[in-house]
Amino acid sequence: MKDRKVVVQGGGRNLYRVSEYNGKFTAYKVDVGFLSNSTSNIGTARTLDDALALIKSHSGREIKEVK
Repeated sequence: MKDRKVVVQGGGRNLYRVSEYNGKFTAYKVDVGFLSNSTSNIGTARTLDDALALIKSHSGREIKEVK
């Protein structure tokens, strides 16, 4: 299982995460909190590129960085 952090252009709420498990990629929106973070599932895809497309569509912005 691999997790990738995804940052989109712009300020504010611009952090997402893609998790891979059993060949499926799940995209999450990360809300950064003071003590802990919370995540919201925004969709599942078969490829990393499709998961990144989900994030781009959800955020309405271009992807800046994938770690």
